[in-house]
Amino acid sequence: MTAGPGTPWDYDVVQIGCGPVGQAMAALLGRYGHRVGVFERWPAPYPLPRAGHLDHETMRILQSAGAAHDFEPYAIPVHDYDWFNADGELLLHLDWSRPTPSGWKSDYLMFQPDLQDALLAAVRRRPSAELHWGWHATGFTWYDDHVEVALAHGTSVDGVWRPDGVTRTVTAAWLIGADGANSAVREAAGLDREDLGFEEDWLVVDIEPDDPGLRIDMPEAAQLCDPARPVSLFRWLGRAHSRWEFMLLPGESAEEMTEEARCWELLSRWKITPAEATLIRRTVYTFRSLLARSWRHGRALLIGDAAHLMPPFMGQGMCAGLRDAANLAWKLDLVLSGRSDASLLDTYTAERRPHARSVTTMSRELGRVVCLTDPARAAARDRAYLAGDVPPPPPFPVLTGGLLHRGADGAPAGPAGTLGVQPRVHRQGYTGLLDDVVGDGWTLMTTLPPDRLPLDAEQYAFLRLLNVRIVHLTRAGVPGAVIDLDGDATRWLTAHEAELALVRPDFYVFGAARGEEAGGLVDSLRDQLRAYLPETPA
Repeated sequence: MTAGPGTPWDYDVVQIGCGPVGQAMAALLGRYGHRVGVFERWPAPYPLPRAGHLDHETMRILQSAGAAHDFEPYAIPVHDYDWFNADGELLLHLDWSRPTPSGWKSDYLMFQPDLQDALLAAVRRRPSAELHWGWHATGFTWYDDHVEVALAHGTSVDGVWRPDGVTRTVTAAWLIGADGANSAVREAAGLDREDLGFEEDWLVVDIEPDDPGLRIDMPEAAQLCDPARPVSLFRWLGRAHSRWEFMLLPGESAEEMTEEARCWELLSRWKITPAEATLIRRTVYTFRSLLARSWRHGRALLIGDAAHLMPPFMGQGMCAGLRDAANLAWKLDLVLSGRSDASLLDTYTAERRPHARSVTTMSRELGRVVCLTDPARAAARDRAYLAGDVPPPPPFPVLTGGLLHRGADGAPAGPAGTLGVQPRVHRQGYTGLLDDVVGDGWTLMTTLPPDRLPLDAEQYAFLRLLNVRIVHLTRAGVPGAVIDLDGDATRWLTAHEAELALVRPDFYVFGAARGEEAGGLVDSLRDQLRAYLPETPA
């Protein structure tokens, strides 16, 4: 049910929290035209950086949200992520220079306010999305068909939120908790968390050099695995800032470590002084690994840090939240538009939680590598890495559960669950990335002319129900086709012995097939969605 003149609710979706993940969620839902009311406790966007890394997949999500191209000039592509021991010997190298399926560079370092500016501009371009600053959620009332949220208005006084006596109540069909690690939505919904066993205190220090191009003798992105004090190094936090993260040692307090003089003392190792830079942030974080056991309860759904916390050693915390938003947005669209039953939202936890758990586990294990402070254990670690006795990190996880085309053994078939490609294409005088040229959403990419697809009337009707876009990709200048300029999509399909691929709105491949198997691929999706669809048109 969609809010509006014919329904009693103020909004389709009320969202609590407006950090970058919440901003992306609002932009994605607003793109579908659903009425979204976003309520954030603080009176303005957070002005300092927290997250500092994005990858190619999340850049494509930002592209879908309408923010990537505004943001790209401020993001720094990084090609190497290196881990050194105390003697400067290379223990581990992560190659961030390889081509990606998403059409973007593999990895970027960024200054969070730059990202927020681009995302908030994208939200404001969506007339159905409303941003409300200074509103704190004080209570939730659950009904079978909607949620009621009590809100109190306030201001920030010396960094503390203070109520000013103004209150209101709003209603919505669905409630999203994008309200961070201490999520009020999660607590009110009674969604408990699994602790994956990592907890360490680290000091985060961000500087703004007077000269943004100041030469600093440090890698662009690195971990210093020094048992005397482990350190994370990021020369470029966007185009005008830098970051260091220092592990706290036994007996050190947050109060001591965040003193300005102490921070400059730590930075002196890299010859950085107050004469050439300004400290813009110095705070201690407790890095943890926590995962909500379910990300949905009734009409409440969690995204971002409300659903998961992970150590930062893969830079995937905010990336995971953006994946949440991309996964949830298209499913909520089907539900709100009446094309799907609400039970479709159960696939959100089924798909996203295992993926986030895998990334959190990988981040935790990398954290255990860098956080060794016992000299003997650190020396043993160094010997093992230098001798090549440590296997490389596992490949980045793919989707394995939920809505995917499967083989007879029940496992995802072929490329199902992996990311689809976004090639550079040309059509009707315009050259660009695929999503910019033809749009995104459900996409059936095929090297076959559409009139040669062996689909019957019911299968076409089902594709229309999902608003599936059929894109004919070719290397030739065929009228009406989309030219695969570099042949990336053509080669990708050939590598999978396929002539078509059905790609979900979150850019994961539902399945791929030969031309004669097109009907079976469409039927596979229809059969899996059948339980969630109110009816399939003839």
